[in-house]
Amino acid sequence: MTRFSRVLESAFIPAYYGLRRRKYATYRGFLEKSQWWTSEQTRQFQWQALQRLLEHTFRTVPYYRRKYAAAGIDHRDIRTFTDFAKLPPLSRAEVNSHRDELCSEITTSKLIHHATGGSSGVPTRFVITVDSYDWRCAASDRAYSWSGHRLGQRTLYLWGAPLGNISRLKSTKVAAHRMLRRELFVPTFIQTPELWHQTLKRALQFRPRFIVGYVSSIEQFASFLISEKLTLPGIQAVISAAEPVHEKTRQLVMQAFGAPLYNAYGSREFMSIAAECDQHRGLHINAENILVETELARSEGPSELLVTDLHNFGMPFIRYRIGDVGAIDDSMCSCGRGLPLIRSVEGRVLEVLRTPSGRIVPGEFFPHLFKDFREIREFQVQQTSLDEITVYVVLNGQILDSSQKLIQQEIARVFGTEVRVAVTPVAAIPQLPSGKRRVTVGLGLSR
Repeated sequence: MTRFSRVLESAFIPAYYGLRRRKYATYRGFLEKSQWWTSEQTRQFQWQALQRLLEHTFRTVPYYRRKYAAAGIDHRDIRTFTDFAKLPPLSRAEVNSHRDELCSEITTSKLIHHATGGSSGVPTRFVITVDSYDWRCAASDRAYSWSGHRLGQRTLYLWGAPLGNISRLKSTKVAAHRMLRRELFVPTFIQTPELWHQTLKRALQFRPRFIVGYVSSIEQFASFLISEKLTLPGIQAVISAAEPVHEKTRQLVMQAFGAPLYNAYGSREFMSIAAECDQHRGLHINAENILVETELARSEGPSELLVTDLHNFGMPFIRYRIGDVGAIDDSMCSCGRGLPLIRSVEGRVLEVLRTPSGRIVPGEFFPHLFKDFREIREFQVQQTSLDEITVYVVLNGQILDSSQKLIQQEIARVFGTEVRVAVTPVAAIPQLPSGKRRVTVGLGLSR
């Protein structure tokens, strides 16, 4: 840790939040210690926090009172985690339809309004308390620290840009915040060789030690450096977010930057959910802030993740269907942290595909399938119906007949021979308005 980072974390940040009567610094210090608890201690802390949340929710949140009463569940019925798992999950549709009724009738804390665009482009609007926001920020900074990153260390962000007009006051505050934390933000909504040339020029002057960004942005910048035979020296680690990470991406990052890639997983609803430590054996859940479950029994394999925010008493999210598929592992990581692991996040629910028999096929299947086809530079798979799949490909050259046949054969092996598969060459794969890229576009899971 640099001297500047040490002063920032030990003196300036605690003083700043203390003057504002905020608890970020307190929670950050707590999380540094609690990550080394045993799994039993972590579970006990979660249960105590969950009991406080449920008592508050049953007493003060109208929608949950009505929903749980309809399910025949009373607060006193929930004595164990097994009992808790009987509560019906919360969906995005419910949040959008019953937003006001999902807010507590008794909230003394100031509320912060947020929204997530969602993969469909329909925003999900919600509120969180200031206390919950401090928990989230502390958990997020701890998750990044597992890569060696600390506040105040020079960091290049390959990120999105705010939409619409930003007031001069807000722009000034954001610029001051980034300068204090030594952060250089580069919007990557429009990715061109000119953008990457300018990014490298600014980065060489800025001298970052860490890079944080969308997976696709990191990949494109890394590919640019490799193809142009350019380097950005001094990078200690690269932290990816917002999209799935595949082994090919890790190799690309190591080749371009000479540094390991750390995968981080989060969402607008909860900020940081989990992140990798230096063992890279899965993603440690920020279990002191959130409770993550799988909808099906763990022995049944990956299933949709359910997330409960343990500290947002303003608008509780309890067993929320976040829209991701994953598998949880409670075994101890060799790093010594007692936090549970998400072994894999296999794709957004809207990014998984289904067979005619109803079986889920994770999007991970397709990067694994296409990794050895040198003719294919980029691809996107779209399932337009249960019996039709279109694979859009950007080619390095003409695709071989043998490659076409093998693609058809492997997809048929997984999806069944009755599924029609079309491989369609295109000039480019479109990105979402946010700058993210979808590798697979499925039919979603009907409820």
